[in-house]
Amino acid sequence: MPTPSRLLIIDNSLDSSIYSPVGHWTRHASCDFDAVMPPMGEFPHRLDAYSHVIITGSECSILSDEDWILAECDLVREMAALEIPILGSCFGQQLVVRALSGKEFVQTTETPEFGWVDTFLTVPDGQRDTVIGELPSLFSVFTSHFDEVSPLPPDWTRMAWSEDCANAAIRWLEGPVWGIQHHPEINYEDGRRLLKALPNIMPDKKNLIRKFMHASRRDSEVTAALVEAFLNNA
Repeated sequence: MPTPSRLLIIDNSLDSSIYSPVGHWTRHASCDFDAVMPPMGEFPHRLDAYSHVIITGSECSILSDEDWILAECDLVREMAALEIPILGSCFGQQLVVRALSGKEFVQTTETPEFGWVDTFLTVPDGQRDTVIGELPSLFSVFTSHFDEVSPLPPDWTRMAWSEDCANAAIRWLEGPVWGIQHHPEINYEDGRRLLKALPNIMPDKKNLIRKFMHASRRDSEVTAALVEAFLNNA
């Protein structure tokens, strides 16, 4: 692995005026980084320059078979073969599971989550993990998703759960790959702006968003600890 760390961010956002995950994640990372946008046809030219990879959320559904999603699944398998540590968030978590275990392990959820949700580490796996275990046993984090990892594949272990998402954080058993369904990188103010914009972005899902909106407005601000723990995993 390169030293010092150099982070690759795979940015799956479709409209950066609404959702800008690169800025959200890198304000918590002290290392150099590059970013690529697969939805725009951008992929890294080489992987040996990177010590760690963060895969972001997306407005797109993981169930889509768009060319860029299939190509990104190939990229995840290549990175996993090289044992480059990967952290996937929301769509990113679903994507690493689809790539490494199969599309049958991702689906539209019956209990989508919007707003801030309480998330609990599993005992003992979550609490002992070198990345997810650096978070509090109970933390509140922003979320916005219609799809989820379900059922949990046999080659993954559950690290955390929320009331409406059994696989809120997971780890691959065959290499350094983690996933978190929620958006820890989105802080309170950014989350409020996104929630206000969602009904206009997705008018066909306005009633669903309102139905599954969580009333809590408490953010535990765990991103810095999560990113530090992830980057410290060589």
